[in-house]
Amino acid sequence: MLNDALRKLREKTKDHIDARDTERATLLSWPGSPSIEVDGDPEPYSATTLVFAEYLLNREVKADFIAVEYLEGNEPKGSVTGVLANGVVYETGEPYKQAPRSSLRGKLVIPSPLQVGDRLIVSRLSGQRYYVHGKDVGGNG
Repeated sequence: MLNDALRKLREKTKDHIDARDTERATLLSWPGSPSIEVDGDPEPYSATTLVFAEYLLNREVKADFIAVEYLEGNEPKGSVTGVLANGVVYETGEPYKQAPRSSLRGKLVIPSPLQVGDRLIVSRLSGQRYYVHGKDVGGNG
């Protein structure tokens, strides 16, 4: 019975990553053709062997920017509201209800937080590949 419990525990945690499974690396180049140097490894790893957490990459959000004119008393006022492509107001998350005066469709680019020289937390995957979890902010990161 104890062996069954241990086997189930191993199966349940086989893909779990904890501090013992992680290594530290330095980002050598970014973003064009990223490469990292893992502490203790003689050769750097190129883009083909790296998998980055999604939040570390540049992200794009399609949005409509809508200019609306309204009156305060007799004085005309204007505002610009960011509305996501699905019709939700960016700031509040509520559905957009006003009729726009003019609009501009575009995208917001959320830049990657990574820079060359950053210390990274990585995990080894199968086949000499690495998963990059994020920046190592402890110590000098």
